[in-house]
Amino acid sequence: MSIRYLLDTDTCVAWLRGRPFVQQRLTAAGPAALAIAVVTLAELRYGAACSARPTDNHQAIDAFLTGVAVIGLDPTAARIFGEVKAGLRSQGLLLEDADLLVAATALAAQLTLVTNNTQHFGRIPGLTLENWLVS
Repeated sequence: MSIRYLLDTDTCVAWLRGRPFVQQRLTAAGPAALAIAVVTLAELRYGAACSARPTDNHQAIDAFLTGVAVIGLDPTAARIFGEVKAGLRSQGLLLEDADLLVAATALAAQLTLVTNNTQHFGRIPGLTLENWLVS
């Protein structure tokens, strides 16, 4: 099975917090179909470092990553980032660079972005979205 889904930070956090519906969806998809962007990993690590239990949270992230691919930025994603950011800016719409980098990673790899922020990411042309935080 090939990678089909790129998980946004909110979906990863929901899994880490034990949200049953998200855990069911991730289990059904299987780890081979899942990936996160390196930007998402950085956000997860930052959250763990700022938490009351950083060691436990870093270990939980490590366990979550077992079998889940981490996709780095590449020249295609960088080009998409620049084009999408410029297009949104021309419309007076701004998104955080981290979110745009995650979206560009999904677009470059032709993956569905799994996020609860569908309205937020819905501004990005061509991006396929699914929300696994709702039943």
